[in-house]
Amino acid sequence: MFDVHFFPLPFTLFTLLFFSGCTLGPDYKKPDSAEPKYFLAPGSTNRIEQLVQWWQKLNDPVLSDLVSAGLTNNLTIQTGLQRVRQSRAQMAQAKAGLWPSLTGAANYNYGRKFGSPAGVGYSATGSGIVGEWGGTFAAGFDATWELDIFGGTRREIEAREAELAGMHYTQRDVNISVAAEIAMAYLNVRMFQSIIEVTQSNLVTQTQSAEITRKRHQAKAVSGLDLANAEALVLSTTAQIPSLQSGLANGILQLELLLGEVPNARKAQLVSSATFPELPAALPSMLPNELLRRRPDVRKAEEAVKAATARIGVAETELYPRFALIGSLGASFPTTGLDRWSILTESVRVGPRISWNIFSAGRIRAQIEERKALAEQAVLAYQQTVLKAYNEAESAWQSYNQEAVRGDTLQKAVEANQRAVRIAGGLFKAGSTDYTEVLIAQRSLLLAQDTQMRHRALLAQKVVTFYKALGGGEE
Repeated sequence: MFDVHFFPLPFTLFTLLFFSGCTLGPDYKKPDSAEPKYFLAPGSTNRIEQLVQWWQKLNDPVLSDLVSAGLTNNLTIQTGLQRVRQSRAQMAQAKAGLWPSLTGAANYNYGRKFGSPAGVGYSATGSGIVGEWGGTFAAGFDATWELDIFGGTRREIEAREAELAGMHYTQRDVNISVAAEIAMAYLNVRMFQSIIEVTQSNLVTQTQSAEITRKRHQAKAVSGLDLANAEALVLSTTAQIPSLQSGLANGILQLELLLGEVPNARKAQLVSSATFPELPAALPSMLPNELLRRRPDVRKAEEAVKAATARIGVAETELYPRFALIGSLGASFPTTGLDRWSILTESVRVGPRISWNIFSAGRIRAQIEERKALAEQAVLAYQQTVLKAYNEAESAWQSYNQEAVRGDTLQKAVEANQRAVRIAGGLFKAGSTDYTEVLIAQRSLLLAQDTQMRHRALLAQKVVTFYKALGGGEE
């Protein structure tokens, strides 16, 4: 027995041809935003390539090695990569909606019939059981192909592609942040090393002065107050070193955490050298717009507008009918009896299916309005992100330049304090002054050198902040 049912297809085929390429909803247009052609102050231009792997421009091999390791091993970055993988799988699911789906099924039943059909007598016991034990095997396939007449699936794919692109930009933003955090932590380590070095150097000088004072006190040349002041200064400076070393150790641990490494994995490498990165003579004073257009957060916000715009079209397709081609192929036959092949049952069905939300009490139109509102919110978020990018870049530039002004003054202050220490020491040895002048000069020198080391690290960190504000990092 072979049974085939064909349903009329002309209407479905005509509709498919007529609406082929029809996609509902607005197409994406880049949103407007207030922005100048150039930003910062008038001056020289800067090429985008200068921001790629900006840490290489600081000519510090140790820093370059640390950033490279961090971009590979940092656990936050690894988590972000898995989110990108997840988003890519979601987009693949959306694309699968453009293709037919085919499912297969099979079953087997074994038993016998009950009753007294015509021509068959009751059993001797009168139980009414007739027929023999037997089995039936059935198998078939069902196919469904929902035709994307009005572009709902295509709009959903468009939205998912924008979300995937946004996820890539999010990952780039994470990379930029991690590189900047590693550089900041590295500079903090170098700052503590520099301060420890100048503190120990001053401690040597103070110890020598205290020893001279002790000898002069023994010779009744100075008072016990001078000796007490000299010893107090040595002890005070000595007490600072453990605190500084603790700060150094914590800085190394923080850096290792950013690298995704166990504690003390980098201690030997960092302690064996104490080089400081080379800072640029000056930051660029005029930068083209496209630099900030490259920022991952700006690009992510733009992709969010794309996704929100596409989902308006997804919602609008709910107002229109859905068309699908469905088909089934099946066969069943008994597995017992000599004539089992003669009673084979087969069926084939092919035809269109139409579904339409004829009445939804305004739910669909309300959903469309909701999607439009979400798209407007995405546009406003994009404009806010652009303004934030300009604000951060301008602020970083201004902050660096204000800090840089202090550099020459601090250097002159250190040189002046060094002269004061030499003069006060000479006068004290000659007996022309008491130890108070030496004490003041040595304390002032240590303070000036400490301030200078902190300024140098802070200035370098502001350079990192500036590169980060421009979206500098790996392409």
